[in-house]
Amino acid sequence: MYNLNGQVAIVTGAGSGLGKAIALRLSLEGAAIVAADVKKKDAERLVEEMKNLGRRALAVEADVAEEKEVAQMVKAALDHFGSIDILVNNAGVAGASPIVDLSETEWDRILRVNLKGTFLCAKAVAQEMILRKKGRIVNIASIAGKRGVEFLEAYCSSKFGVIGFTQALARELGRYGIRVNAVCPGYIWTPLWEKLAQDIKDNNPALADKNLQEVFEIRMHAATPLGRAQTGDDVASLVAFLVSGEARNITGQAINVDGGAAMN
Repeated sequence: MYNLNGQVAIVTGAGSGLGKAIALRLSLEGAAIVAADVKKKDAERLVEEMKNLGRRALAVEADVAEEKEVAQMVKAALDHFGSIDILVNNAGVAGASPIVDLSETEWDRILRVNLKGTFLCAKAVAQEMILRKKGRIVNIASIAGKRGVEFLEAYCSSKFGVIGFTQALARELGRYGIRVNAVCPGYIWTPLWEKLAQDIKDNNPALADKNLQEVFEIRMHAATPLGRAQTGDDVASLVAFLVSGEARNITGQAINVDGGAAMN
């Protein structure tokens, strides 16, 4: 366990899936949580769960790709808790399509949320962290940000961008005592992967008779030496470590949680 008592953490995309697992873990470590999600009701349900456990939490509705909404999110965190110590940029979207069918609208949607959203949130929070000369930022990337995957041109591009952004930001903010890292999940069954499995199935006739869970399992087993899917708790454990004092000399890294799928 890591002692995050007295710390305040913003987690984007916290209403479900991976973001929910991360927010719950940081809450259990003692951090006050600002649960941000484009679906406020999901964030509110999570906050109610945390408060029932005696934890401090605040639900905020925010589209991370809208600068005004990000500013409102940061203001709400500061007004409610007084500081921001941790930012976890988790909000993301995905989609699979052959390049000849990939629309400009879909390309923009994925880059807008995954990359622009990460930039806007980090920019807004960095202003507060620089003043205090401390802070930790964790960007949720993907192993698809380290190697290309067919039909995932937009998603891969966004996550490659997140890793590059992480490295550049770590170099810039290190002088202020701010650490910036990325976590690269592999195969985790989340609402995002469910959508992705449907897109993969739609673009692969060989998978036409498979259900979405089977599509996921086929892809996971083919790629993962350990032969098992990862979980939100696996990723949340690494995030908790990276924002703790135990990781005080780790910055600019993109660490895989993927059962050996990428090995880099």
